[in-house]
Amino acid sequence: MCAAVEDWHRFLCGQCEMSNATSYVEDCHEAREALQTAVRPYIVPELPYVGSSYGWSGGSCPLEHQRRAIAMSYLLYREPVHFLTVNAEQKMDWDVYNGETLTCPEQGPMIMIEEVK
Repeated sequence: MCAAVEDWHRFLCGQCEMSNATSYVEDCHEAREALQTAVRPYIVPELPYVGSSYGWSGGSCPLEHQRRAIAMSYLLYREPVHFLTVNAEQKMDWDVYNGETLTCPEQGPMIMIEEVK
């Protein structure tokens, strides 16, 4: 689930290659290239060049609904991965997901995650 929401988040930011999903297809490099060249111009037409994207919060995105979706989808994939990382049996101090999830007003309140046994 987290990988799917991360793909959606990155797609809306302008990183349209859907890396998690396309990793399962035989010609993943061709699929990613097609998404970047054929689809990306429709998703982020105002970004100047391939490789540019909006940040995690969508802060500079001119479309309010897209900016909010970027911010909210970041929270929805990042916080569960953070929770799993800090509560893993094997500690990985180097893992980027050890750090707190960034927040901004567009996201609304922090989601609460708890382990159910």
